[in-house]
Amino acid sequence: MAREASLESERDPHCGRSSHDRISFTVRDQSWDVAWGSHEVFGTPAFWVNRTAIECYEKRLAATASDADIESVVVFCLLGGSGIRAESARAARQVVLDLLAENPEATAGKIEERLAEPLPGGLGSYRFPKQRSEHIAESLARLRSEPPPEDPLELKDYLKGLHGVGPQKAAWIVRNLTGSAKVALVGIWPVRALTRAGIFRPEWSPQRHYTRYEKAFLQYAEHGNVQPGALDLCIWEKARCVDPSYYSLK
Repeated sequence: MAREASLESERDPHCGRSSHDRISFTVRDQSWDVAWGSHEVFGTPAFWVNRTAIECYEKRLAATASDADIESVVVFCLLGGSGIRAESARAARQVVLDLLAENPEATAGKIEERLAEPLPGGLGSYRFPKQRSEHIAESLARLRSEPPPEDPLELKDYLKGLHGVGPQKAAWIVRNLTGSAKVALVGIWPVRALTRAGIFRPEWSPQRHYTRYEKAFLQYAEHGNVQPGALDLCIWEKARCVDPSYYSLK
């Protein structure tokens, strides 16, 4: 009886996996497996899935997607990334949206003028006002002239045709807009956290192997029975709060 209780205590309360289980991955010509681990130990595959489930990240993502407007989401994602903190990107987005509310046809030059001013909330100056203003103006023009498709995968391909949008930003927009389980956003924090956990291969690089990260991430979400976008959001929020030295490969 005591032995059965002990084994039961090692089961993940969300997906029922044992901490002794191993999960398998196959991406292109590579196959490997990883220990599931304890859901109580930070950084294990079990930990990220468990936190995603018990902290209701799927509900949070669904609520965000239900309120999303494609122009607002595209503007935010174009302003984010490249080391820009989410807080700065949100503030910059509001600056741009306020301008567009005044003048829906605002040019790249007008957007740049606003972004060159200090951001509200004491966040300082936005780092790339000229480049991102051009991206925003060109992307909004295409969104208005060529309405995007609704299917998440078709939408992702469409978005990659926007100026300044690559595979990662396209997935970011689709995740925020639809909450779809068909795409995975793999940013710097999931890369660091899941490389350390063994889910991503250490020889991969985001610049050269983004589709490999995406495929492995989707397999991981399936192993854990969680929505990929919710899993990504959980990892992003929690992984960036840890000392960066934690992610140095052992």
